[in-house]
Amino acid sequence: MSRSLEVFNEIYKPYKITRKNNAYILNTMDGDYVVKENPHINYQELYKYLKSRNFNYLPIMSIDSRDDLLVLEYQEDISIDQEQKALDLISVVALLHNKTSYFKSITNDKYKEIYENINNNILSLTNKYEDYFAKFLTEEYLVPSHYLFLRNYSLIFKANQYAKDKLDEWYSMIKDKNKERVALIHNNLRLDHFLKNSEEYLISWDNYTIDTPILDLYHFYQNEWMNISFNEVFSLYNESFTLHPEEKALLDILISLPLNIDFKATEMENCQKVRELINYLNSSSKIVFNN
Repeated sequence: MSRSLEVFNEIYKPYKITRKNNAYILNTMDGDYVVKENPHINYQELYKYLKSRNFNYLPIMSIDSRDDLLVLEYQEDISIDQEQKALDLISVVALLHNKTSYFKSITNDKYKEIYENINNNILSLTNKYEDYFAKFLTEEYLVPSHYLFLRNYSLIFKANQYAKDKLDEWYSMIKDKNKERVALIHNNLRLDHFLKNSEEYLISWDNYTIDTPILDLYHFYQNEWMNISFNEVFSLYNESFTLHPEEKALLDILISLPLNIDFKATEMENCQKVRELINYLNSSSKIVFNN
């Protein structure tokens, strides 16, 4: 515990301190607070900028916050249905992107670098899963995870092929452009980073940056695809902040890429990994082809 937190404790004299992830919840006679030591971003600057853009979905920062100690008023999160919570969250995120987006000049090399990075990832996944496919076909007695993989290999093949074709299509759309739409993005969206009571709050901004808005959608999907249905989530977002064709294409590419799994664990764990891969591909297919 840092000296700053010790001083804070001496002033407020909390009757209960609870450690939660990398923060402390302090219950005091003057109210409850969330305290994070040594935040690696400048929250004062972040708050100042977002409030200048009339984005106010932030927990109240205490005047006792400083460079080495972030102090926020604690907010209770009411229990609501996960699907509804996801829709509430994405509405706030669409507003965030609306209020902070602008067009940034870039060189053609930026798009080329994105293309090459994704293409290399596709090739790596394709080669890896082709090797597994060829290897498992030669086995006389298949273990369950290998059998499950072979039975569903066509899903993996189609996903990789779709991503490759869509990537070439995307690059032909943007290779001659010299501007990119960017916004301030949260960059780590998940359901437990959104609080709701009489107000709504987006929390845990440690990874925020300025980049393409689709990264927020992609990371939200990666974090929560097993928990909620995303068709309505993305549709609601698009009603408030419409994605450009090249943005929608890039999001489809990222979502359609298969998960990267290895067969290095126990057989039960390998079966779980393959089943997760299959479920992910089915989930992604519904989003990519139904929107």
